[in-house]
Amino acid sequence: MINNPPLSKALKGDYRYCHLLKMRFDWGTVYMTDADEDIRYNGAVYLAGMFKSVGTVKQSGGIRIGDMKLSFNALAPSVVALGLQEKWMNRHVEISKLIITTSPVGHLHLYSGLLSKMRLTTSGSLSFTVSSIWADFEKTAGRQTNTASHQKYYPSTDPFEHTAFLDDSIPWGKAGDGKVRSKSAKPRRSDYEPPRNKQGQQEEAP
Repeated sequence: MINNPPLSKALKGDYRYCHLLKMRFDWGTVYMTDADEDIRYNGAVYLAGMFKSVGTVKQSGGIRIGDMKLSFNALAPSVVALGLQEKWMNRHVEISKLIITTSPVGHLHLYSGLLSKMRLTTSGSLSFTVSSIWADFEKTAGRQTNTASHQKYYPSTDPFEHTAFLDDSIPWGKAGDGKVRSKSAKPRRSDYEPPRNKQGQQEEAP
């Protein structure tokens, strides 16, 4: 139920809308919109030109892990800085739909969650994935052996820089007699005779 009479009236007639995005960092909150111009609403200025679109919104009556994709213009330096220089993992995000007639009359809350993934392409687009709070319960804990996981903590280094100079074979374990037997192999019988070759000579099996 909407407890905003002007908003309820606007939704029954002709209206325009845009999306409002809030991303919270330690140093403050970033306000963006996918409108063609900056939007002033509730004492904040939502900047245009960086936030491009929001993914499809799906409603569910049960508890589930939902994701939403947010697309940005990677040609904007501020957007690139958010993706590559800020610690964006698990930052809180709120997405709303602003209803506009002659002026903004109210908003509808669409989604809130935590930033979980980032993808930057060479075609000039950057996207963040926002996951619900339940995603943390199924997320693999700790760091992973890949470039993305390493550069979250050390963004200016390459974790695999020296792998090309490693030896292919690295011996390990204690020295043995050179013979390897499976644990499931059965011991030879006392009357066992090695097979003979074409000349009738016995050859010890390896």
